[in-house]
Amino acid sequence: MISSIKEIILHGVRSVFYNSKFVVLLWAINAISALILTVPIYQLLIDSLGHSLYSDKLAVDFDLMWFAQFQNIYKTHIDQIPLNIYFVVGIYTLIQTFLLGGLISIFNNPQKNHMVDFFFGGVKYFYRFVKILIATLFLYAAAFIVNDLLGDLIGWAYSDSESVMGDFVIRSLRYILLIFFIGVISIIADYSKVSLGVKDSNTIFREIYSAILFIKKNFSKVFTVFLFVAILGALGAVFYNLLNRFIPRTPYYYLVIIFILQQMLIIFRLYIRMLFCATEVTLYKDLSAEIEQGNVIINQEL
Repeated sequence: MISSIKEIILHGVRSVFYNSKFVVLLWAINAISALILTVPIYQLLIDSLGHSLYSDKLAVDFDLMWFAQFQNIYKTHIDQIPLNIYFVVGIYTLIQTFLLGGLISIFNNPQKNHMVDFFFGGVKYFYRFVKILIATLFLYAAAFIVNDLLGDLIGWAYSDSESVMGDFVIRSLRYILLIFFIGVISIIADYSKVSLGVKDSNTIFREIYSAILFIKKNFSKVFTVFLFVAILGALGAVFYNLLNRFIPRTPYYYLVIIFILQQMLIIFRLYIRMLFCATEVTLYKDLSAEIEQGNVIINQEL
């Protein structure tokens, strides 16, 4: 039984690297999704600049006049791009839900970590996870609606006030509160799926309620592990942005270095996503085992 947060994180890291082969699959799906989104824009750029010497100038310095002309010429095509983005994002979200089922399955049963077991877990839990996804979307929508109402309330409260600093502080706290709500909803959604996968349950709302009780009882450990992994992911992004600033954009072969760094960042984020899943499964199984063991001891004493 794992007792400390450090042991949970180390166990999660070992589980992730032991199952590193699945990162290739996750990266391939991300690459395909990105390709579907970029091909339409790429075709427009090829049509506009494919036989133009102006492309050399744009590689060095962005031209707003060219961009305005580009938008005007290809307005019909550009107006269709948001619809394509919404469609791809929707499909991508469903695919990620399917993949999460596979990840929870292999982290819950480390001995069954073959590709067949991964896809079997994805198929097995997909329908149940989609229900949790829909419930989560409603919670996200409610959080943003409440945030907007708070913004209106703050605007009304400070409409006749000259306290700029007070208005700034309150609005900052409002956005911090929104981020906190989003984090809590994400934790509830993740642990609802973990609870459903570990117990192999079909009762969606009961598992959501069970996950909320689990998080409430073990909030310090759950939030600390979640925050640590989130900070680790943020540090990777910060390191990439700092490194990216020192890489020149010309000549063209430097773009290859930037592309490689971008792919390294994507792979790092995929590892972080797997680490979220691994630590949540480990933490849930460990603390649930403690509760069950405590109940057994109490029953024996009675």
